[in-house]
Amino acid sequence: MENNLTDKTYRAGGYLRLSIEDENKDNESVSIKNQRAIIDEYASNNNIEIYDYYVDDGYSGGNFDRPAFKRLINDIEMGIINCVITKDMSRLGREFIETGNYIYKYFPEHNVRYIAILENYDTLFPNGSEDIIPFKAVINDMYLIDISRKVKSVRHDMMKKGEFVSGSVPYGYKRSLENSKTLVIDEYAASVVKRIFNLKDMGKTCGMIAKVLTNEGILPPDVYKGKKLKQITISTNLWCEKTVTRIIKNEAYTGTLIQGKYERVSLKSKKKRLLPKSKWIVCKGALPQIISEDIFKRVNSTFNNNESIRYRQYDYLLKGLVVCGECGKTMLVRRVKKQSEPTAITPIYVCRTYARYRNNVCSMHYYREDALNEIVLREVRNILVKYANNTSLENKYKSSISNSDILKDYEVSLKKYQTKIVTIDKAISDLYKDRVSNIISIDEFSNIKKELEKERQICVKEINNLEIGVNKSKAMVNDEKATMKIINDFLKMKNPTKEILKELISKIEIHEDKTVKIFFNFRLNEEVHE
Repeated sequence: MENNLTDKTYRAGGYLRLSIEDENKDNESVSIKNQRAIIDEYASNNNIEIYDYYVDDGYSGGNFDRPAFKRLINDIEMGIINCVITKDMSRLGREFIETGNYIYKYFPEHNVRYIAILENYDTLFPNGSEDIIPFKAVINDMYLIDISRKVKSVRHDMMKKGEFVSGSVPYGYKRSLENSKTLVIDEYAASVVKRIFNLKDMGKTCGMIAKVLTNEGILPPDVYKGKKLKQITISTNLWCEKTVTRIIKNEAYTGTLIQGKYERVSLKSKKKRLLPKSKWIVCKGALPQIISEDIFKRVNSTFNNNESIRYRQYDYLLKGLVVCGECGKTMLVRRVKKQSEPTAITPIYVCRTYARYRNNVCSMHYYREDALNEIVLREVRNILVKYANNTSLENKYKSSISNSDILKDYEVSLKKYQTKIVTIDKAISDLYKDRVSNIISIDEFSNIKKELEKERQICVKEINNLEIGVNKSKAMVNDEKATMKIINDFLKMKNPTKEILKELISKIEIHEDKTVKIFFNFRLNEEVHE
């Protein structure tokens, strides 16, 4: 009888994981090969089809950011597999909270059977072993914490010995071929570092140095080291002021290796925090010297005196909305003196890319701030007056009323299906009671239950569609009302604020031929577009 009630075909994903810590134990029992053999034997003995194996070799159980595990979850979401098998629960994960979330929430919600073979745990056949699972999860979590502390202690010992254990090698150095924890000088990059310090010592600013290096065709650090970049832009091969500043401030070039500046806020978080200087691990003479301490101190002293001045920030009316029509970068505001009146200052919008790099990257085009304000405010007001005086606002009002009516219809239907699901759930519950009391046969139970579940699935599907409709209708009603309010507020204002302009305008493009293009945050009708 039990087989009839649980008669279901299972397509399983065998999940295998081996961390670096497990490998270091040289323990064959946790090897990928051994895990696969155990799962193969179990599936064969229990008539379970293995759809695929998902292998994370060399990944910690402390988090679930693992490629094979993500693929397994994707296959669950796609309905490809409905069962997950691991050799034991620690292979799934060692982190208590997330592991418990998958076992007790995610898998049941997605109708996925989970089996941990060595714990004799199977969600389809509860046998009392599930009572001990939370305790095992806590033990696995404690093991993870213990391993983390040991790894951290070993890393700190290596840092104190002057070994390089950080991820990113400073520009000017490279890893030794004999020992990856030892850095040696990269002669070409080191010559560029010396050049940077010499130029700074001669009184050049970091921005000037960046332009000199770019003009000479010297590749910036990330490009030179072949680092995989998220996005290639027009400025990828150009030096920037921040890169030069970072090099000048780096004590590594004097031979001093500083590590352990940051620590994770907790074992279960990837976020890091900066530690006080007293806790940094400093090893003098751990690196081959590129720059003498005298030059380093002199250059940084000059840097601090001349370049740490903070200038007043001006909050211009259109600042942040104005972009270059050629390169797409936000334009910055420069304050320039008038030749006719040396005491008068004129703010102008200039292309950020050209101002920073020159070198034929984009072009030198600009616009006076006061003239641009006048043009934009006049044109926006003219467009919105025309927009407000035609039938668009009336149509929007009618559309808003119509959407409100549709929203009410959606909500009534939604409530009806939600009530129906409650009724079906009660009917299924009563059905089980009738079966236990032998009021109905197994066949009658199965047939009625199947029909009820089918009807319930139809209701769930309808509810999902209605909820989408409700959300869309609400968004449309809110958007239409908000747009009308913003337009009317703008037209009433003599001097519109920066905030209301940001509500109306998405961006303002300035092109090389001084063409100004205004883009709105909402769609205007065809007449206004023309």
